[in-house]
Amino acid sequence: MPEPSARPTSSRNPSWDMLRGKFDGYEQFDSRNASEAHLVFAEGDMPNDKVSKFYSYLLSASIITRWFIFIVPILGIIWIPGILQLTDTTPNGEVWGVKFLWWSIWLSVVWGGWWAALAGSRLLPIIIRSTVGVIAIATRRYIDWASALHRYVAFFAWTLAMWVSFNPLINARQSKDASEHSVHAIDIIVRLLFGFYLCSAVLLFEKFAIQFIAGKFHERSYAERIADQKFAVRSLVVLYRHSSDIPGRSDTLKASHAKNASVNPSKILKKAMKGVRSVATTTTTAFGNVASEIAGSSVLQPNSPQAMVKTALESANKTKLLARRLFYSFAKPGADFIFPEDIGRFFPTQDEADQVFSLFDKDGNGDASREEVEVACQDFHREQLSIMHSMQDLDSAVGRLDNIFMTVYAVAALLILAVCLEAGLSTVITGAGTFILGLSWLIGAPLADVLTSIVFLFIRHPFDVGDRVVINKDSYMVKEIHLLSTIFLDSQGVFMQVPNSVLNTHFIFNIRRSGQMSEQFTFDVAYGTSFDDLEKLREIMLNFLKTERRDYQPSFDVSVVDFPAQEKMTLSAEIKYKTNGQMEGMKARRRNKWVCALKTSLAQVPIFGPAGDPGGVSGPTKYTQIPWEEVKAEEDRKAAEVAQETKSAPVGGWKLVDENAAMSGC
Repeated sequence: MPEPSARPTSSRNPSWDMLRGKFDGYEQFDSRNASEAHLVFAEGDMPNDKVSKFYSYLLSASIITRWFIFIVPILGIIWIPGILQLTDTTPNGEVWGVKFLWWSIWLSVVWGGWWAALAGSRLLPIIIRSTVGVIAIATRRYIDWASALHRYVAFFAWTLAMWVSFNPLINARQSKDASEHSVHAIDIIVRLLFGFYLCSAVLLFEKFAIQFIAGKFHERSYAERIADQKFAVRSLVVLYRHSSDIPGRSDTLKASHAKNASVNPSKILKKAMKGVRSVATTTTTAFGNVASEIAGSSVLQPNSPQAMVKTALESANKTKLLARRLFYSFAKPGADFIFPEDIGRFFPTQDEADQVFSLFDKDGNGDASREEVEVACQDFHREQLSIMHSMQDLDSAVGRLDNIFMTVYAVAALLILAVCLEAGLSTVITGAGTFILGLSWLIGAPLADVLTSIVFLFIRHPFDVGDRVVINKDSYMVKEIHLLSTIFLDSQGVFMQVPNSVLNTHFIFNIRRSGQMSEQFTFDVAYGTSFDDLEKLREIMLNFLKTERRDYQPSFDVSVVDFPAQEKMTLSAEIKYKTNGQMEGMKARRRNKWVCALKTSLAQVPIFGPAGDPGGVSGPTKYTQIPWEEVKAEEDRKAAEVAQETKSAPVGGWKLVDENAAMSGC
């Protein structure tokens, strides 16, 4: 069979050759690989003929070809009456006293105006941001809002164009001898177009109001947290970039593999899969390097420092491995702490280095242990998840609020259209008011709950997702936030849903937003305990607190609360932590350490409870019978000795508390 000859081409028309070559591959086009998500179809869901493939190819080729297919055929249909009138086929054809030609022109404005408005709403924010936004930086926020709401902006511009163009193209072109019915029909269209324009303006205002509420709310609630988290992540990226893999350690991020691997089929399979992943990562990195050269930024770099740190912060275990890698990379050999000078050379200024080091050195003592670095990185991990989940839940609440506003908008749009159609304004308002008043018994309570929840969530905003809060002396963890309710997790792992209208009536103590916290601890001692012993107890506890300065503030003040019936003496002291109680397990561990130290200090002084020495052995009970005269004489003698003694307090009185305690409380 002879081979088909190639189609001859003309060297004088290279543009046609290029265009023909571009469309030669449409037969191999796969709809599963379309450029837009809404154009993707599985195999078999689309016809397999050439016309369907060519149509799908044109839709996916570019936005220009896609819009060309959408716009031009409809415009051709619209212009059929106009062309017939231009060719004198129907020279007197008209609708409601307006000739076909003007209807074709106005309908072209309607159909093409939407696509023009949509294109302008997409391009205009980009142009304004590149021009006005460079000079007036404060306007970038509103430019971003307009970009996010480009479809509503386009709808507003479209309705305005339809209303404005209808008067000169249709209303002014109506013949003078048109019937009363035709005049009335055109008049109704004018009013409806004006009503649609007002409705689009109200809709655009509602969407901008939602954007304003969400933007201001996020800015007020999360701007500082997001800025702090970005600084922390950026600092970790810099440190990770200058860190090194620690030979011989398997507890750091990207640790070396074990050398003594035994021959095991499952291990061989895992090793083979790991090799495949390594090849894929290396290939992706190679492409990323080329893209980075072109774009001037980090693109498709799975093993870049930014990607490694962000991936590690998504997992609690990998976060701990990251913290250990950083600690062992910068700590001197055999040292238990890192110091500011160990990381200072990696930052441009000493102030920035000190600020980064303070992320780990929570107690401000000038060094950071491995535990401190791990705790700080775990805080970054939890904060990242908390911000992400909280913003997602609150965005969902904003969406619910948008739905409520859209319901109100639907009612307002109906009223606007009714008024534009020359219905009596007072009649419409009276009818709507009567209808709403009739439903007030049904929607009154839910509407009050909605308004209360909006004020509680967007104005008061007492907590975020992941915060530990105390309500009615019970501790809870915030799991989810919705517009009308909040879901908590109690200490027993039980989920509890509470309406926001109920939470609005309670005092809510937010532990995460609190600073350094303290706790009152009360204990009883024997009534005969001397103040000298209490001073010794205070000195011993102060030494303990100075040793454990990473967890506690170096302060131990003893307060005498009461001595009921002179049977015992009730004392109290504050446990002053260096952090808040957001991490309940860590707080319980530090509290136990403090209480155990107090018990040891009481035994060291020694100071006993009202029942005496708990470790002492009680002797036999003795009874003695003596004459009353001897007992009376002995009591009189002891009373006289006590009256003669003048036992005075030391100079300055008994301290028991810090001398600056009174001043610090002012």
